[in-house]
Amino acid sequence: MVLIRRPWGMSSLSRHVQKNILGLCLIFTTVAILILTASTGEAEEITLEEALRLFYKNNYDILINRYEIDKANADFISAKLFPNPNLSFSSIGLGIQGGLPRRTEDTQLTAKIDQLIELGGKRKLRKGAAMATLEATKLSHQDVIRTLIIGFYTVYYNLQLDRLNVDFVRYDLGRFDKTQEVAARRFAAGFLSLIDYTKIKIARIDLENSLTNFEKQFRADLESFNFLIASEAALEPSKLAMQEPFADYNEGSLIEIALKNRYDLLSLQKQSEAAQKSISLAKAQAIPDLTVGGEYDLFGADSRPRVGAEISFPLPLFNRNQGEVLKKNAEYKQIEEEIKKTKRQITSDIRQALNNYQASLKIFDAYKAREKEVEDLLNKSETAFSLGGITVLDLLDARKTYRDFVTKYNQGLVQMLLTQELIKLYTGEIK
Repeated sequence: MVLIRRPWGMSSLSRHVQKNILGLCLIFTTVAILILTASTGEAEEITLEEALRLFYKNNYDILINRYEIDKANADFISAKLFPNPNLSFSSIGLGIQGGLPRRTEDTQLTAKIDQLIELGGKRKLRKGAAMATLEATKLSHQDVIRTLIIGFYTVYYNLQLDRLNVDFVRYDLGRFDKTQEVAARRFAAGFLSLIDYTKIKIARIDLENSLTNFEKQFRADLESFNFLIASEAALEPSKLAMQEPFADYNEGSLIEIALKNRYDLLSLQKQSEAAQKSISLAKAQAIPDLTVGGEYDLFGADSRPRVGAEISFPLPLFNRNQGEVLKKNAEYKQIEEEIKKTKRQITSDIRQALNNYQASLKIFDAYKAREKEVEDLLNKSETAFSLGGITVLDLLDARKTYRDFVTKYNQGLVQMLLTQELIKLYTGEIK
């Protein structure tokens, strides 16, 4: 006999069921935690290089403009093609018998093929103009990217400023809480009036509101950032890495580099080349093209065969394409004026960008030189307040001075970094 011992009040079956229930509860709990974590998790950080790769790959405006290259390439392919031959059939002199057409001795059936032969190098000129236009379109696309990157960097550095502001206010809130604890002890001991203690507590509300506003701005700029890189997931750039000393630029060298590298200027120069070829093509259109044809004829009721050939060309007596030549000349001169304007614009862009950078660097250096002094001011004010050496108004004034300083310090830093990046873009540099 085999005896099976069971614990009091619990069968083996009930233990098995309870284990299964506990296992299911554990699975459900784990899944719920994962879902909650995924829904409330922070955005994934990416480097600037990774963000730029996503921008080049996914940005809607870049993708839309890229089709301009495909359209220009299609025009180039069309320019290379030869004219199609023309095949025709005709019949004349048919008689009608019994309501149906019948061949008679006067009947002529003809099959004919004609081929247009372009003279004056038109196809070569047309190919050259289309190729120059294609190259100009590619350069223009690069300039579109350069222009869009200006907006990308603006959003990128705005996000960095938002993050600096959020981190600072959070730090300042933690620091203020310690001051509030000191105020609470002084108030409990009777060394601080109710109105001064209330001012301390109300000052914390201002900090909380500042944090709320900075976080709101951060989320708004983060959405703009993810739209630019066309990311469905929430991505945010990693924190700034400071690089010192900052670059010292020479205006003449920057202008010289920009005049060699700016894609808008290079594109216009290619457009000018295409316009010159278009003028030559328009002049070549005045040279008559030949049409060469051959035909096969059948005559009479017994279909006697005959062959024939023809050549034809228009006589340029009235229309020598004068209007198109004048139009292409005007287009060429217009592009040349655009080139002059763009060269002047490049010089202006460099000077303004350099002026903005130098001003931003000067402002940032001014704040950086006073950074330790302002930090010492707050430290001494907090210590003096804890000892009863200064009033609440003095403390709050010192804290306001400190907050304003750090906010402007962060603004100066980010503005300086942005203007430094813009200088490179205005010279035509694209990472």
